[in-house]
Amino acid sequence: MATGNQHSEVIDLVAHERGLPPERLHLSDRLLHDLGMDGDDAVDFFNSVHEQFGTDLTHLHEHWSEHFGPESFSFWYGLIIILAAVIGGAVAGMTGLSSFWGFVIVVALLAAALWAIQRWRPPDRTIPITVGEVAAAIEAGAWPDRPER
Repeated sequence: MATGNQHSEVIDLVAHERGLPPERLHLSDRLLHDLGMDGDDAVDFFNSVHEQFGTDLTHLHEHWSEHFGPESFSFWYGLIIILAAVIGGAVAGMTGLSSFWGFVIVVALLAAALWAIQRWRPPDRTIPITVGEVAAAIEAGAWPDRPER
């Protein structure tokens, strides 16, 4: 098991990467689900883990997509934003409403779209990684082939 000193070092590293005070972090915090670490942020974090501790992360990289998603702005989100802006502008223009009310319509459409996406998207199937699991991998010197759950 990782030592108290390594726990502290891992928490300090996570705090630095996320811009959070170390006292707000716990070993049970999940990198993606609790701390919002995904895509490039996760890559940068695990590069730092490897550089600072020399931990072999081969097994993690082999199963990366099971734990993290890509860092990108979805084409579909962009399309939703454009459609909301066009519809909001068109409604405001056709009804003689001010730009302010056109903006309000756009925001309402975006809120409705985000609600619908949250409600009907497929369930999240990512396997969480906790700060404690990172500390255990550092202590072991390598990421396990399959972390114990």
